Amino acid sequence: MNAKRLLPVLLLLTAVPAVWAAVDPFYQGLLRDGQYAYDRKDFAAAARDLRLACFGMLDEPRQLAGCLARLALAQDASGDVDGFRETFRRLVEVEDRFKGYSQGELPADLRSSLETRLAARIPAATLAAAPAFRSTQQAAAKPPQKPAVSPTPGKPEPVKQEPAKPAPAPVAAAPAVPKGLNDADRQKLEQARQLLGDQRTAKELRQAFDLARGVADAHPESKEAQLLAAEGAYRISRWKEASTYFQRGGDPGEDQPERLFYMAVALYESGDRAGAAALLKRSLPNLKRTSYVDGYAKKILGQ
Repeated sequence: MNAKRLLPVLLLLTAVPAVWAAVDPFYQGLLRDGQYAYDRKDFAAAARDLRLACFGMLDEPRQLAGCLARLALAQDASGDVDGFRETFRRLVEVEDRFKGYSQGELPADLRSSLETRLAARIPAATLAAAPAFRSTQQAAAKPPQKPAVSPTPGKPEPVKQEPAKPAPAPVAAAPAVPKGLNDADRQKLEQARQLLGDQRTAKELRQAFDLARGVADAHPESKEAQLLAAEGAYRISRWKEASTYFQRGGDPGEDQPERLFYMAVALYESGDRAGAAALLKRSLPNLKRTSYVDGYAKKILGQ
């Protein structure tokens, strides 16, 4: 075999790391088919092949992480936003249980491409809760144009005092709890509040939502329980539930720009663009501008 004919074969062999040898050849073939389909911009076919390929790698977490990363990019390119977010959730689970993403042998360009799209598609608060993806959020952030409050729960930024507008209070401040709640309910809300702090895992965020939801459903009169449940649903991208609990709790108020932003995103993702626009306009002056915030501003307000 001459050098010209040998080169493509060598490139093909080096396209997939040697560790993939542990995976059944059938699924290796699906992985290659998915990569080829992606290269020729047949993103729907790529997503189909890669989804099947990932199924064959459930017992190989590091290989599975690479396959899921490729699947997420194919879903993003085909416009399958829900699929992209679901694949991200699977990737977080693989990382939480096996460190598959952080310790996997993913090519640098694959990581870079994926993390760029994560910054645009996934809430900054959700990325902040996943240690392996926290740098994604930091790299995506733009320098704020004015002192502002970060949209990441638990990390409020200083707000410049202006004569006509008081500085917003931190979201994490614990408000008064209605008298209808007993000590057990109060304890659950406090635990949920702590679990919604910065640098939390996806499992902890789901636990926070379950705790707050239980109290919110049992005590519809408790505004804070509704808002905590709404924030918890937002943090795990359960938009309809977030929208429902926000509407039950009522307007968070001007002193909580983060929650105004969360509510705007939840309403938009649930189909209420007009309601989302009104809330987003109120929240933007006091939010740190990141690519995620700017992305929703463009989609909701056309900015």
